[in-house]
Amino acid sequence: MKLFDEIIDKYLILNNINDFIFILNNDLLFEYFNEEVVNKQLNYRENELIGTNFKDYIHKEDIINFTNFLENKFKSKHDKEEIRIRNKNGNYHWFEYIGKSYFNKSGDLKYLIILQNISQRKNIEERYKILFENSPNAIILIDFNGIIVDINSSTIKLFGFKREDLIGKSIYELQDLFSLNMKPFYKKIFDASFKGEVPESIELKVKDKTEKYVWINVQASLIKIEERIYIQFIFQDITEKKKVELLEKQFKEQLEIEVTERTRELNKTLEEQKYYLDQILKSSQFKTEFMATMSHELRTPLNAMIGFTDLLLEGVYGQLNTEQLEFIKDIKSSAEHQFEMIKNILDISKIEAGQITLNYQRFSLNSIVDQINATLKPLCEKKGLEFKIKGIEKELELLADPIRFKEILFNLLDNAVKYSIKGQIILDVIEKYDHWLFKVKDEGIGIAQKDHNLIFKEFKRINSPFVQSVSGSGLGLSLTKRLVNLHGGEITFFSVEGVGTTFTFTIPKKDIEKII
Repeated sequence: MKLFDEIIDKYLILNNINDFIFILNNDLLFEYFNEEVVNKQLNYRENELIGTNFKDYIHKEDIINFTNFLENKFKSKHDKEEIRIRNKNGNYHWFEYIGKSYFNKSGDLKYLIILQNISQRKNIEERYKILFENSPNAIILIDFNGIIVDINSSTIKLFGFKREDLIGKSIYELQDLFSLNMKPFYKKIFDASFKGEVPESIELKVKDKTEKYVWINVQASLIKIEERIYIQFIFQDITEKKKVELLEKQFKEQLEIEVTERTRELNKTLEEQKYYLDQILKSSQFKTEFMATMSHELRTPLNAMIGFTDLLLEGVYGQLNTEQLEFIKDIKSSAEHQFEMIKNILDISKIEAGQITLNYQRFSLNSIVDQINATLKPLCEKKGLEFKIKGIEKELELLADPIRFKEILFNLLDNAVKYSIKGQIILDVIEKYDHWLFKVKDEGIGIAQKDHNLIFKEFKRINSPFVQSVSGSGLGLSLTKRLVNLHGGEITFFSVEGVGTTFTFTIPKKDIEKII
């Protein structure tokens, strides 16, 4: 019973370890293997392997090495070797193995071979070799004795050395490439093998094979290859970067000299100009005040002219003949045009002088739109235009200056009517979370791209026959923009010549208590 228990124990041990255990006879035929372990990795069962030759499963490139191993190394020591073995599906796996030869009780030569699957490690090493060789940076591997064991093609390209110039050499023999300035760096790397703290990269100037200086950034790390630890140096060429830094430094130094000189000259110029700036400010204030005063004085006689022409046109002082009627209509039209221009000049001047304050009130947007519609409707009907209003199906209330808001909206709609020959004019009102959005869209003559920069400038009008035929001072849109900005809003436009124009402006929602 004790013998049976020992057999069971050995069976469980052999089939619950990850290593393969093979026993081969003198002809290398399988006599035993731990079936459960082998089956998991190679898919073979006992009846498939027992009595077959081990060499039949070895990769042909590994057979000679394995044969030498049997003849030489089993006799003295258990050195590890690598071998590829084919599984049942025809794929090869990498193993690391050790072995021992012995004679059984009958005097027959046997081989005990223990194999450990290292396929995963070999795959990692293979991927590393691919990355190593194809890296754009130069890479040099050294052992802990400072001997170079491998280099990649980028190293040859960067420094001009051949493989035989470097492999097998000590880094201490290559002072041009591994300068004395790197010695403290080496020490940190060696210390890292114990502490695990890889040092930060350093920048150095070294010589290549032609003794030309190259600036490099050096990084180092520890890497394990085939159970051995190596130091991996990665060299990045930063010569061009250093040239740029040098030029930047020289430029900065030259710039500092020039800035100091220019600053001295500028201070002198500023002192000379201070007086003139004061005079310009005074002149600007005088202009604004003068324009405001003169505009006010001019409006008074114009009011009288318009009033008297209205009386004459109504026939209060008798009937006029046809010629007189045309003259009076021209006088009234000219006076109204002049009055509107002076009014706009006065408003712009006051805004510039900071003399206009908005009278914020809550008012009905629907009422304002109805008033404008009543004014523009005859003009639209006369030109055959369709005026549509969107977004005010219900009663809406705004907080703004009602007079100035009406002026903004009327100016934009009046312009849309003036510069439209056919089609629609659409007013679209959109309520947002924190502001109101208004769009005035027409299908009129549009604005050419080259004239977009003139739209909000004072006294600027587009140079086209149609625009010149329409009365205007070039102040309406400039004043409209200033009034929108005064409310804290923005105004923009989008236009395509011959297609139409859309003006969009916003009025922020405000708290009446904060305004007051």
